[in-house]
Amino acid sequence: MLVAFLLVLSTVANAHVASAYTPQRGDYFRYSENTTVNNGQGVYTGYTDQLQTTGMEQMNSVNGSIVSASYSYSYQYSNNQGSSTSSSSSDSYTWSSSNYTYASGTDNQVGFGGIKYSRPLYIWFAMNTSLSVGSTFYVLNTHFTMLSKNYSFQLPTENKYVQTIQAEGTGQYQRNDSYGTFTASYTWYEYFDPSTGYIVGYNYVEQDNGQFQGQVGSFTYTDDLYVTSTSYSLIPANLPTTVSTTSTTSQAIAVAIPWYLVYLVATIVIVALVVIIAAYAAARKRRGRETLPKHPYPPTSPPPSPPSTPFPSNVDLGSKPPEQVVIKEVAKVNCKYCGTLIPTTADRCPYCGAPRQ
Repeated sequence: MLVAFLLVLSTVANAHVASAYTPQRGDYFRYSENTTVNNGQGVYTGYTDQLQTTGMEQMNSVNGSIVSASYSYSYQYSNNQGSSTSSSSSDSYTWSSSNYTYASGTDNQVGFGGIKYSRPLYIWFAMNTSLSVGSTFYVLNTHFTMLSKNYSFQLPTENKYVQTIQAEGTGQYQRNDSYGTFTASYTWYEYFDPSTGYIVGYNYVEQDNGQFQGQVGSFTYTDDLYVTSTSYSLIPANLPTTVSTTSTTSQAIAVAIPWYLVYLVATIVIVALVVIIAAYAAARKRRGRETLPKHPYPPTSPPPSPPSTPFPSNVDLGSKPPEQVVIKEVAKVNCKYCGTLIPTTADRCPYCGAPRQ
């Protein structure tokens, strides 16, 4: 009984294990690729160049796990200094569908940026679809992590979204080529078809910092690729998950709250605002009545400085017997600017500083 039970569990578990796609003769994809160098600083200030490539990869035969394939591409290069060139290349190679590495030859991928590759060299255009989210694998010599098996990727050629597997890779290397000697750090996103594992597109961004002929500089190197036609059917998808999730959450909240509660809350808020505004206006009005009227100062005279002690007093409260104070009455008049009573003997109002005239 125990053996039978374990066999059943094993059968059920294996039934849920996804199998990788087996490449077929005639599988192919065409692609468009755009490489750009810009954002230059230092010796690279103002410098830009572009490399536009169109190509095709095709699987010609399958013998066990060995796939015989061929590639072809053409490119046009130009920079802002007036240089330009164009060329093309085509050849055949083999790769293994068991470990996704090149078996003999390559499809002439000389390196993203200035990366120098070593064996084993993993193919860049396909992956094992049986991997789960969080799994790791290699593309060329870069370590990748699968982020999603349901990512909406936008195809620029068709202006639509398709379902893809999204993976991210990062790395760093030392560039030493015609661009100069630089430390390069990059982030690379690849997008694969979830049914076959073949490429749908990628985005590669590299930041270079170093020297060119002894002069310090830096620049950004980007490489974007997307398929233009495929032998495999791409699965249509909605807008990216972040957009749809936000929309769905808002709709759920709107449905969950009854309309009469929304009306009641809105009414309470409006009444509270009216009361606050009325109270604020009344307070302002009272303060306006209590404030002494202001008068303009002569253009050449600054406003008077307030005294450091508003009510100075020399009366000692308790330390010694009180002194007899003789008060001499002096005639007073109102200041014509602020209305304060001031002695007729004063030249200026002690409150506002205006002349007594």
